[in-house]
Amino acid sequence: MSVIEKQLNESFQKINYWSSEGRDHKDSYDSLAVANTKFEKLLVRYTSSQPQTISHDFKSLEKNGLIVKTSEDGKFRIYSWDTWTGGTMHFFKNVFQYETIDKKIYSKAVESQGEGDPGCYYYQINDIISENKRYYLTQSKAILSSGMSYHVIKVFSIDKQQLNDKAQLIKTQSGIKNQLSYEVDLTASANRNYQGRDYEIEYDSKNKIITIPLIQADSKVTNKKIRYQFKGKYFEKM
Repeated sequence: MSVIEKQLNESFQKINYWSSEGRDHKDSYDSLAVANTKFEKLLVRYTSSQPQTISHDFKSLEKNGLIVKTSEDGKFRIYSWDTWTGGTMHFFKNVFQYETIDKKIYSKAVESQGEGDPGCYYYQINDIISENKRYYLTQSKAILSSGMSYHVIKVFSIDKQQLNDKAQLIKTQSGIKNQLSYEVDLTASANRNYQGRDYEIEYDSKNKIITIPLIQADSKVTNKKIRYQFKGKYFEKM
């Protein structure tokens, strides 16, 4: 594992180099794109072929900026990093790693949703049991500009040999949903005097309550909250 971590870290540091010291080189942008692709491929290769990677503590990589989040049961892990290919809009890449019921480890890079999709980084995973089945509640954030961000709490599950990113566990007025999401626009005139930072998703794992801010149609971030509590089968609005 120390050899694998060393190789991954050397590859990851090339991203950091081309986004900082090497930025003034005439081919820096192309080199940065290549460094991101190489790291992604190397990460997928090792995380899909070396089972012990799912529980390894990648300290040196995390120190250099890789975000590694693992589920409470240790069977689902997300690696996220900033590619530094954007400006005020940050472009992220993600690799999902998971263990199936037969103890096999799989890994896959998350495909971009199309040109201009910045992706997001995942910063929290919580486990939840519904009707004897385990689900994973993930929190992610996309940075759209210095004043705009997109926040998502999304449900995953591992079904046989597949990671299911469409698992539904949140009961809303319009049906059972896979996720809750909202955009925060601090550049909107309605938020001109807004000084707070309480627009992030909150999850109370003890009481199993999801809290998101109430945002008005004019983009105003209010102090009011919308809460969903897990009632044994679904998260339901309180």
